[in-house]
Amino acid sequence: MFELLIAAAFGAYQAPECRVAFERHEETRLVLRLRPACALGYGSTQGAVRALLAQEGEARELSVSFGRIERYPWLSALLARQASSSRRWSLAAGKPYEGHENAYVAAALRGMPEFTALFERWLVAGVAVEKVLLKPAAELSLAAGAPVPPDSKLPFDAILWVTLKRP
Repeated sequence: MFELLIAAAFGAYQAPECRVAFERHEETRLVLRLRPACALGYGSTQGAVRALLAQEGEARELSVSFGRIERYPWLSALLARQASSSRRWSLAAGKPYEGHENAYVAAALRGMPEFTALFERWLVAGVAVEKVLLKPAAELSLAAGAPVPPDSKLPFDAILWVTLKRP
């Protein structure tokens, strides 16, 4: 709650779907936050991230807070699809065979070219997630030809931060 009091709104991006407000605050490093008023498609997410990073100043390292992944349905779908075909994810248990689900989702996102391409010339130094949420496969949009049992538990949402560094 304290974080909300010190965060400062400093701009916005008008996506075709809705407005994306930007917030900025300093912690141990600069933190920039996307606050979309609705769910965003890939192109709108890319445009918002580009506009946000253009306002970063001279920071050598910063974090981008996306909030909840479900606000970006394209990313939520990619995450669920990746887990549905992964040998590291237990469909029945709804967790990785080894390690914590937060670490699994962070590694999965970092390995997705569609996700890392959002940051253009910045290097992705870290991806952090918390509060991974699951849904049965029957309730998710999965690619044709990759059937999994309808009761398979797949990740579709989490709170997401990305740490970026200049090359």
